[in-house]
Amino acid sequence: MLKVLLVVPYPKLEETAKRIYSKHFERRDIHMDIRVIQAEEIEKMLWNETYDLIIGRGHTATLLLKREPFVPVLEIPITGYDVMRALILAKERFGPEKTAVIVSSSYNHDEGVLSFLSGMDVRIQEVPDFNQVGEAVRECVEKGYRTIIGGYSVTSAAAAQAVNAVTIETGEEAVIQIMHEAVRMIQTIYQEREQRSTYETITQSSKEGIVYVDNKGEVRLANKKILQMILTDNDSVHGKRIERVYPFLAPIYQEVIASGNPRYNELQDIRNNTLSVDYVPVMVGQKPAGVVITCQTVKKIQQIESQIRKKLSEKGLVANYTFSAAIRKSDLMEKTVAIAGKYARVDSNILIVGETGTGKEVIAQSIHNASERRNGPFVAVNCAALPENLLESELFGYVDGAFTGSRRGGKVGFFEQAHRGTLFLDEISEIPINFQGKLLRVLQERQVRRIGDDKVIDVDARIIAATNKNLRQMVQDKEFRQDLLYRIDVLEIYIPPLRERKEDILPLFYEFLKEYNNRFGKDISGCTAKARELLIHYNYTGNVRELRNIAERVAVTCEEKQIDERLMETALYPADVFSSRSGFYGNALSGKRESEAEEDEISERDSILEALQKTGGRKGAAAGLLGMDRSTLWRKMKFYEIK
Repeated sequence: MLKVLLVVPYPKLEETAKRIYSKHFERRDIHMDIRVIQAEEIEKMLWNETYDLIIGRGHTATLLLKREPFVPVLEIPITGYDVMRALILAKERFGPEKTAVIVSSSYNHDEGVLSFLSGMDVRIQEVPDFNQVGEAVRECVEKGYRTIIGGYSVTSAAAAQAVNAVTIETGEEAVIQIMHEAVRMIQTIYQEREQRSTYETITQSSKEGIVYVDNKGEVRLANKKILQMILTDNDSVHGKRIERVYPFLAPIYQEVIASGNPRYNELQDIRNNTLSVDYVPVMVGQKPAGVVITCQTVKKIQQIESQIRKKLSEKGLVANYTFSAAIRKSDLMEKTVAIAGKYARVDSNILIVGETGTGKEVIAQSIHNASERRNGPFVAVNCAALPENLLESELFGYVDGAFTGSRRGGKVGFFEQAHRGTLFLDEISEIPINFQGKLLRVLQERQVRRIGDDKVIDVDARIIAATNKNLRQMVQDKEFRQDLLYRIDVLEIYIPPLRERKEDILPLFYEFLKEYNNRFGKDISGCTAKARELLIHYNYTGNVRELRNIAERVAVTCEEKQIDERLMETALYPADVFSSRSGFYGNALSGKRESEAEEDEISERDSILEALQKTGGRKGAAAGLLGMDRSTLWRKMKFYEIK
């Protein structure tokens, strides 16, 4: 509750003020203390109350302002009506020809008008200092003014000199006017305090160090964090020049205050700490009124970034691979990575083309981590694994109650999850043709509408799509929209299959082998020459993914330090699954003729059927036996029409 003190000079005005207040202005959030206090009592009087606003009249208001310099003081105006009433009363009582009106301020009184209306010679005497009232009365008497009009302090001084006097009484209209003004002032005070409290709470609760320096170079605010960060106390910095208390911040502060241009992310070594410092000018009109300086330790920034990445990782929305993870020795792959690095610098959509298992997602994650979006989410979607009836709800999300069985509270779609980051659409060729139009519209408008919602949501996600099919041929076959192809195929990267970059086989194999050595507690050092030859000349229909599976298979089964050709052949052509391939050792070295392609397809279909039979129809286990990814097995089953 805000408290107001209204000081009045006489009891009758006290009664008037209390009546008007209780009838028109009494409020729960304001308490008005109305008291009768004479001007001469103000300086000596003691009160224990703390007031938010003080109201007084004439010299009383002046004295109250001196006594409480940090509390707003409103002055009850002495209106022309109040003076005129006092003049009429003086004429009735004393019949003077000349009357002096002594007031603390004469700005709203006109001698000529008052003389004309009262029929007397009226003089307005302005006396702003209470202690000079007695002298002012004497001067007026000496000039022939035998009747004095004024406030209580004036009439008291006149009475002391045996001069006729009439007190100017405040009318109801003046009381109503001042109370209206008091209510407006209190509201302003409350709003200012609320704003000040809000700003203080924000600055003091901030995890960044904050300093505000005015345009004179004096520190006006230093929050707790900056005092802890750069060991100082508030008393030693507030009001001091920045060159004295924070000399290391002064040079850039001076540049910003002179130019009016902010400076961000300035790395400064301050007392054994590396800080990232922002300097932002506070502009009033075209001139800087001061500079807000915010500081944070680089170590803290790294911790926050680590925590964010951990949380994103827990949600599966973080890219783990960088270009260094793309193990390569061949010129072909080196050129591919160089192109991908260039693409990472821009924000255009990318289409990655390559056979199954060539590492398209590794390249996609590497592009994300090398881009400006690296701190945003990386959302990977396997389009082939999403049933057609779930595509829209998974990609665009839905609101609560959008359809039967929907999650309570709704669901955020993949596009929204990827906001300010990257959306990786793997196997985009598998998106049904009748859904491609909806996807195209989202890519064009950069807006999604959740299922069941009537509003659109802006999304800012870079699209990286991947495919192992010829999309241009699919466009000709009316299986893929040409306009969608143009939208995703802005920048294109071709990932060559492993058989076209045989120089990469051994480095990749040894990297995988090292990983499985650690996982399985093995100490396999390498391969014999014949084992290496087998490994290099293998066909790798599953590319890098198949090579990884082979490395895992070898690591599990090898009991020696070296992998020999017999173990490698068993790993490459497991007889229990690929029984029809048991004599393929020679073919692997010499290469297969094109005439054998049809036989291979029949053999592959039989192998898949045999693996499914051995695993009781469990696709994951069957894929493991076959040395391929589950999605690859699913696609091959679809191709061979295996139920």
